[in-house]
Amino acid sequence: MTTRYYFNLTNGDAFIQDENGIEASSIRAAVVSAMEAVEELRAQSPPNLGQWLGWRVEIVDALGQTVHIIPLDALSPH
Repeated sequence: MTTRYYFNLTNGDAFIQDENGIEASSIRAAVVSAMEAVEELRAQSPPNLGQWLGWRVEIVDALGQTVHIIPLDALSPH
């Protein structure tokens, strides 16, 4: 059984809501997908650690509950 998860971006002031979400078999699978999405985002433009300062991905389930948070400024660029 799969659940829909959404990857919202926020820095506490600004909020970018994921309207589509993804289907994943578990929270762990959703976290892996979120990490892949972050890597894709960083590959589109040269990494600039300052632009991620304070931002995080909040993984939210279909009920609107935050199930995991990934701070973007804690990730090292590849």
